[in-house]
Amino acid sequence: MAILALIVTPLVMNIIRKARIAADKRSIDAYGRSIELAIAGYLLDTGTFPTSVDQLTIEYSGNKVECSTTQLNDDSSVYLTGCTVAGRTVDYAYGSDKSPTYTAYNVGDKITYNGVDYRVIKASGAKESTVALLKAEPLSVQEVNTYGGVGTANNHVNMYVCDSSDSRCYQTAYDNNGYGGMAYYSSVNCGYGTGSNNTDSGCTTSYAQSEVKYVVDAWKADKAPAASESRLLIIDELTNNLGYEYYEPNPTPKKYITTNTTPNWVYNSNYSYWIMNVNDDSTSDMRVVTNEGGANITSVHAYFFAVRPIIVLSKSLISNE
Repeated sequence: MAILALIVTPLVMNIIRKARIAADKRSIDAYGRSIELAIAGYLLDTGTFPTSVDQLTIEYSGNKVECSTTQLNDDSSVYLTGCTVAGRTVDYAYGSDKSPTYTAYNVGDKITYNGVDYRVIKASGAKESTVALLKAEPLSVQEVNTYGGVGTANNHVNMYVCDSSDSRCYQTAYDNNGYGGMAYYSSVNCGYGTGSNNTDSGCTTSYAQSEVKYVVDAWKADKAPAASESRLLIIDELTNNLGYEYYEPNPTPKKYITTNTTPNWVYNSNYSYWIMNVNDDSTSDMRVVTNEGGANITSVHAYFFAVRPIIVLSKSLISNE
């Protein structure tokens, strides 16, 4: 009897296991069909297609099914994967993935949109409909002059731009009386020297309040109005996605993240440019990408730097170029 038990028990347990797996798969099938019926009912009631399963009233009374992916396809079918039944993980998918596919882009890919060259700053796969792009070169003197506004006592974070036609560089400088424009200097050199951290008391390093944001927004409205977002590059994007070296002078000891994989398009020796800091969970504080003494990012606000916007663009717009 003992020998018989040793032979029969594993066979019986395997039969039970297979039966449970089959039952769990049927539960997932039933749950998937219930969602598809709910989609049909939603369409009849509202005349529109649901964008989320949370909008549906699903009539299902079997074992509890939870799925990490519940995708509503455009043909009213459902794709379920990563499911558990009554807490048990089931290696099974219901339906098929019919979501649209898009061109996949890698970091550093060059893209031209509306006559402007960009670089991809974050890999974007075939299932992602948008891509984040960094303008290949900073705004020119002419662009900053076109999109610049009038500074105030609290918004004149200055911009430094170079004219490639004559290799001369200019700063946009705004004084406390609200006067501004393209010049080599102004009556108040905001951020050039007397306050704490080399910043004048009448100046700000907040992106949200700066003249830089005004210029970026105006530039987007003219050159990339279809973009869903426009802003400066963020330090985390520069260090995590692009392999740049980060230098933070304030902590003790000083903090470095060093890499040898920095692509040459991230930094051009002809300019430094403004970025945003998120080390304090805020995108308000502006920093600078510079190459003094080795490629790094500093918190220096004492000089005048270029503006190099980022936009987030639909891939369908790029494909239609």
